[in-house]
Amino acid sequence: MKNLFTALSLVFIFSATAQNAVDTPTTNDYLTNKSIRITNNINYVGTPYAEENFQAGNIYKNGQLVASNVALRYNVLRDELEVKSSASMADAQAKILKRDKDIYVRILNDVYVYMKSSTEEMASGYFKVLYEGEKFHLYQKLTKEFIEGKKAINSVAQDVPPTYKGDEELYLVPVNGTPIELSGSRNRKLKAFPSHNKQLKKYVKENKLNINKDYSLEKLVAYYNTLK
Repeated sequence: MKNLFTALSLVFIFSATAQNAVDTPTTNDYLTNKSIRITNNINYVGTPYAEENFQAGNIYKNGQLVASNVALRYNVLRDELEVKSSASMADAQAKILKRDKDIYVRILNDVYVYMKSSTEEMASGYFKVLYEGEKFHLYQKLTKEFIEGKKAINSVAQDVPPTYKGDEELYLVPVNGTPIELSGSRNRKLKAFPSHNKQLKKYVKENKLNINKDYSLEKLVAYYNTLK
């Protein structure tokens, strides 16, 4: 995925004129025949998706645009990317994107990549690209948990509706190496970087960065890419 954003920027220039490839025979290169599961229960809090509605986006394989201006939605709970050839198509007709490290998508301004894990500490799945550098990237892993509802135990209490609870994990991803989770306190995040800890701590202090915020952590990873 090196230089992903550069490739995307060049390819996006031509996306307006590219043929919608979802309806061509080449769709089996990136789509499964698996239909999505429709959630019929409307009496819940939250959503299993990153965004409830399908949004416009593009699909890429090996750095090449293979489907432009399709409708995409990330089902975080099932860790699946759902694809429709157009926004007007019924949701039930959507198909599931193949899980492949060479296939990635842009949904509006968000890029999602599939990463196969080689460790027990991190599950394989889709990750949102927050920053990409020459040596290190910053990825975000979204997660959802479904919590069953509860009936009120008496007339004073209230029912607790079923809820989708979201969370996120951040990873420092070496271009060649094992991803490192950046979690916990500010100091714990700084110590997770494999080198230059004193320089990073100084940079955070001088620039008054709150690295518990994603945008500040992006700045830190960008700086980390400049260190030798």
